[in-house]
Amino acid sequence: MALTIPCTTSRSIGLEEFIDHVRREVDLRDVDSIAEAAPMLAALANDRDLVVNQLNRQMKGIFKGATVASAQVIFLGEGKNFYVRANAWPSTADIAAGRVYQDQFSYNVAHDHNYHFMTVGYFGPGYVTEIYEYEHDKVEGYPGEPVDFRFLERTHFASGRAMLYRASRDLHVQYPPEDLSITLNLMVETPEVRSRDQYFFDLERRTITNYPAESDGSRRVNVVTMAGLAGNSETCQLLTDLALRHPCRRTRLTAYESLAKLLPDDAARIWERATADASPLVVNQAHARLSVR
Repeated sequence: MALTIPCTTSRSIGLEEFIDHVRREVDLRDVDSIAEAAPMLAALANDRDLVVNQLNRQMKGIFKGATVASAQVIFLGEGKNFYVRANAWPSTADIAAGRVYQDQFSYNVAHDHNYHFMTVGYFGPGYVTEIYEYEHDKVEGYPGEPVDFRFLERTHFASGRAMLYRASRDLHVQYPPEDLSITLNLMVETPEVRSRDQYFFDLERRTITNYPAESDGSRRVNVVTMAGLAGNSETCQLLTDLALRHPCRRTRLTAYESLAKLLPDDAARIWERATADASPLVVNQAHARLSVR
């Protein structure tokens, strides 16, 4: 299950020390190793100038015409396959007053992540979250698909502990805090995990509802879809390579779809090849396309 790690500490460290610790001491492919960095993340959260200094740098950029990348995320620093960020969580009063929109902040929506991340409270009372788990390898990954997930806990995420969410295993729902809150996150993005899709879930119907529109997977699929509408001979070869070798099953399926659009006379052959894919999502869609021809 998602790990809750007590980690109260009076120690305070800077961002460079934390990033160096993760780089040297943490195996980013091992959830237990990531968890062992919780006391260091808590020590980083004791640097009370960390977030405000970055906010000040962003405001200086505004004077120079710079664009603010996100209403929620404050990027702090990075290493290979990981980065550190602060997340702002507006309150129920902010939402009720129309100062922010809750769909900007993933409130009240059950979702998973295609990365491990560990989070600690930095400012404010913290949000409430419900946590579930499911077996990613047991789903095909299409909207409407039934999913067998298990409720783990409902908890008020406040200071004094860290929580570690496992990629493509833990799904959760977050609810707005009573007052503005800020968390610090260690985001772990190893390539083999990052290539997976993320999902939104319907907890009552126990199904996948959709894919986050701004996820890497959805952006990647949008590009591959566009290629099927405006591609050339080089595009066909690139689509073939993606269909045969990309680790993301939805990307492979979309590559087959786009290839069949660009080469309609070869569509049957293309979908026959797709029936040999390792993923039931691709195989079942391929058989469906062949059955209507």
